[in-house]
Amino acid sequence: MGGVLAHDVWEHLLLDPERGICTQFSLDRDQVERVGELLWQRFDYLPETGGTNWQVLEQLYWQRFIDCFPQQLSSVTSPSDFINLTEDFISPVEGMIPILERLQSHGIDLAMCSNNNEFWFRRQMNKLGLHGFFSPSKVVLSCRIGVSKSSPGFEMYQAAANALAIPKTQCLFVDDREGNIERARVVGMHGILFTSAQALAISLSEVGL
Repeated sequence: MGGVLAHDVWEHLLLDPERGICTQFSLDRDQVERVGELLWQRFDYLPETGGTNWQVLEQLYWQRFIDCFPQQLSSVTSPSDFINLTEDFISPVEGMIPILERLQSHGIDLAMCSNNNEFWFRRQMNKLGLHGFFSPSKVVLSCRIGVSKSSPGFEMYQAAANALAIPKTQCLFVDDREGNIERARVVGMHGILFTSAQALAISLSEVGL
């Protein structure tokens, strides 16, 4: 999702020098980045449960963030304030929807493999209108698997192949991080490093797509 289909949420939402939370609320950038990393590690491996849906997780995330800045934020903000800001920082990577449409027209089955939490994933899917390309059974998220794509066990890659019900050698894996592409190739997938939609379209054409 992040870096290929949509621009990353948390880095821009928290750290954008013009509109980010650290600027809007005059917070120390280094501290905001540290808190963002800590919360990422916590919530990107935390699934929904029977009594805790994605909306509750989102509220908990922002309450934890506020608690990390008690002097600056606790008396002037609520989780809802930050949730309302989130939508402004969800934006598509230009040119990717036509590529998804093109792949579907070729009969290619699509799966998503993303280091992501439940609430930003839901907001990204809804705002960008991606439900028509990725069925729920073909979405693999770190918060649901319990590990990221960098895990030495390669669990997310296997889960993606399982979701498509094909061998890993028949999977074409696209990611904006070179390390993830290398790991995909280790397990037998074909890998394309994403730099832009235009470059991806050329790479897909070279393999007949």
